[in-house]
Amino acid sequence: MAVKIHDSRALMGGLAMMIIGAILSMMMAFYLLPDVFGEEALVSRWWWEIVLNLQILCLAFMWFCHHNRIIFSRGWWRMRAIVHFITGVVSVSYPVGIMLISAYMDWFREAPSERQVYLLMLGGVALWAVGNFVVPIIVWLMARPSARSDDASPLKFRPHIWLMAFWSTLSALVIGIIVWWQQGGAVSILVPILLYLQGALPYFRKAQHASPRDSDI
Repeated sequence: MAVKIHDSRALMGGLAMMIIGAILSMMMAFYLLPDVFGEEALVSRWWWEIVLNLQILCLAFMWFCHHNRIIFSRGWWRMRAIVHFITGVVSVSYPVGIMLISAYMDWFREAPSERQVYLLMLGGVALWAVGNFVVPIIVWLMARPSARSDDASPLKFRPHIWLMAFWSTLSALVIGIIVWWQQGGAVSILVPILLYLQGALPYFRKAQHASPRDSDI
């Protein structure tokens, strides 16, 4: 049975997250599996042209996803929508950030060390954690006076709901532990797409259950 989409703009936000997650996982695969993809894949012109075009597409998706929510919201709800928009834009801009860092560090001529790659990955995880955990709690606290009740408080510990909501993050955490235990491993290429899937899940849920405040395409 097909799932009915009630909010196509939210679907765009989820697709943007998944596209960026796939790009980052491919970057990890290019670096960790040179025997499969070739040593020049990560610095090839065709790859970065694809990345930049997809980057523009994802930024456009984020704009369409959040524009109406900002325009038609009032008070704290508008501030909440603006913060979510900024967080989404920063999240989908990570490939361009990597490109700028690579240019500054001259990684297009001399490949980074494995330690540098993992440090860059940890920086991305930290940025993702702020955007997907710290910011949502802050904006919920900001919008709480406007909410009808606090039954949906993200601060309440409800194990079964947390498991359903954060299974992607838990999977990435398990993979991270395996990589740390084995001192590396190609399985780490799954971490970016799992983390961005976590960021995409709220958009996909919103696409299926739009609230009266949201306006569709």
